[in-house]
Amino acid sequence: MEYKSRDEVENIYKWDLAKLYPDDEAWEKDYKKLKKEIKIISKYAEQDILATAEILFETLECYFQTNTKLHRLYLYVNAKSDEDVANAKAGANVDQAYSLYSEFIQNASFINPTILKAKKSVINKLIKNKKLNKYRFYLEDLIRSKDHMLSENEEIIVAKLTESLDTFEKINSILTNSTLEYGYVNIDGNEVQITNSNFRSLMMSPNCEVRKKTYQLFTNKLKEYENVFASALIASAKTHQHLAQIRNHQAVLDMDLFESNIPKTIYHNLFEVVQSRLSVYQKYFQMLKSHLGLEKLSYCDIDAEIVPTETNFTIEEARFILEKSLSILGEEYLGIIRKSFDERWIDFANYKGKMSGAYATACYGVTPLVLTNYRGKLSDVSILAHELGHVANYQMSIQHTNEHEFSTDFFTAEVASLTNEVLLSHFIISNSGDKNLKLTAIYNLLYTIQHNLFDACIEGKLEHQMYEVLDNGGTISVDFLNETIYNIRNEYYGDAVVIDENSKILWAKRAHYFIPYYLYKYATGICAAIYVAKKIINNEDNMKESFLEFLSKGSTNYPHELLKEMGVDLENPSVINEAIDYMDYLIDEFNKVSEEE
Repeated sequence: MEYKSRDEVENIYKWDLAKLYPDDEAWEKDYKKLKKEIKIISKYAEQDILATAEILFETLECYFQTNTKLHRLYLYVNAKSDEDVANAKAGANVDQAYSLYSEFIQNASFINPTILKAKKSVINKLIKNKKLNKYRFYLEDLIRSKDHMLSENEEIIVAKLTESLDTFEKINSILTNSTLEYGYVNIDGNEVQITNSNFRSLMMSPNCEVRKKTYQLFTNKLKEYENVFASALIASAKTHQHLAQIRNHQAVLDMDLFESNIPKTIYHNLFEVVQSRLSVYQKYFQMLKSHLGLEKLSYCDIDAEIVPTETNFTIEEARFILEKSLSILGEEYLGIIRKSFDERWIDFANYKGKMSGAYATACYGVTPLVLTNYRGKLSDVSILAHELGHVANYQMSIQHTNEHEFSTDFFTAEVASLTNEVLLSHFIISNSGDKNLKLTAIYNLLYTIQHNLFDACIEGKLEHQMYEVLDNGGTISVDFLNETIYNIRNEYYGDAVVIDENSKILWAKRAHYFIPYYLYKYATGICAAIYVAKKIINNEDNMKESFLEFLSKGSTNYPHELLKEMGVDLENPSVINEAIDYMDYLIDEFNKVSEEE
């Protein structure tokens, strides 16, 4: 679905933002109204909010209800901005919404310090009051964070200083998605413009020359601006590192793990197990090299399609296969998938200037949104399955939790989405009589595993080494970023892939680095997803029912505990090893099926 501009896109393939706001005028009206409402929370600063359970309840209600309204305000203009990242008006509205939210946070900054200054006996008595049952977990988690909270004035200062923290990611996005002109590549006599959005699809081309030229043009352009990209990332990383220090954490990793109460053993187990199983990762690349018929596998070849197929899926066909493959999860789940298409929750089209990649987002009380850049490959159907997993998670959480706990932690969110991808590919592998489609599905599942597990660990190691240097008082530079990722790739790829100098700069297009320690959660997510999906497929341990219940719990407990309630313990290395064993099996299965007549 390649278009020159958004104006060419049919309405049925655009998301419908009317459920957020009917138009910009309605948004402006609500913005002005909320400018007044955010001051209401300040009246509680003049009271003793711990005097009774009723006053504390009323304070928290005011806070979270206003927070939800601001979230909705932000979601609308952020979606408009992502339709065209160069849209100055939309970008300015995003800044306005974010500033308003920051002002609200400053006005409400008295709440947590007031609660944490109180005697334990006072807090424990309040928590036991039935009036506060709704906020019991929230308050217990807040008390857990006591050693890392600041005074009211200090919290105000931090809120002000971090108001523009997302600016670094915006710089990266505007450059990669709109500003930079990467050039053109000839495909079957047609000059195709290279964009950040279509880069991956071009790198999947079976035509080696298309891959090489796309890769060279794209990475050469990134290299021209490498100092700008590095400056933005380093400034963002330093800010997060300073926040960790301010909040009395020894390292940024400790801050991230503490926020979600994730045992450090999970993080270390992941990298230790992956390090010990690199032979499977390298076996995957040997498979690619063999099926591509290459003497050596270059970095620009590692995303190439290795199955000769012309199969493309229209959006309607994608919907059909998604409904078939996900019907195993039952009617409630399937109803959400159908609504996402029928009610236009999804923005499908691809054109220069649109935010690259894909994501799902939601606000309490409003249907979720999905942005994708759909081109019709099975990999695009898989990406759509991924985002619809987030959608179902959001929707079921909204239906079964309160507004302060519907949003899921990153650690659990990726389990919801990646389970869908496994179920999709498995369905095609099990039901297709078309050899090439079956091979494509096996390869798609292999790509999903290696990309979310091994690739995420490569990038996660770069991130960790970057923060280790900063946490120890050192400095980082563009050369550090380039050389570190180059060395890690060499370590992971071994002799299986020949890495060139241009590969060093590809960290610049990865927006996930602006959210500290997000990348490893893809790795734990795919491991948990494979564990869950296999049990659902085999109808074992009531996993389907446990998974649906898990999707409806939002953040009513810590993410690791929610997974354990479902029967997934990521502190156990066997869960990670089982995922890698499954990848090993799929490599053998691909080789076996490809040899069949």
